[in-house]
Amino acid sequence: MKKILTIVFVMCIALSTSAQKKKKGASNDCYLSEAATTFNLSDDKKSELDELLTEVNKERASIKKSIRSEEITKEEAKTKSRAINRKYSGDFAKLVGKSKKEVNTFIKEVRGKCNKKKNK
Repeated sequence: MKKILTIVFVMCIALSTSAQKKKKGASNDCYLSEAATTFNLSDDKKSELDELLTEVNKERASIKKSIRSEEITKEEAKTKSRAINRKYSGDFAKLVGKSKKEVNTFIKEVRGKCNKKKNK
């Protein structure tokens, strides 16, 4: 009986972690598809945006890790996050050939839209 419960428990943990990984990918996919349709991105531009997103996500994860290990304070993390977000919106604006204001509006709209899809 203990073996069966242990196996079921391990299976539940494995399924929950794989489901969480899929949600993150789905969010990026949603974001990329919305950007491609909104800004008429070619496949090359879409792959550049995907690389840009991957880089930004790595930087954000690094900041979160630094907070958890108490290497930086929350205020320092906010400052670093703002710098990352500014750089990202500038790079994104250059990539699509639009103003930062248009890109920031798009980011805010799509963030809510893709988060709703992710939570379903």
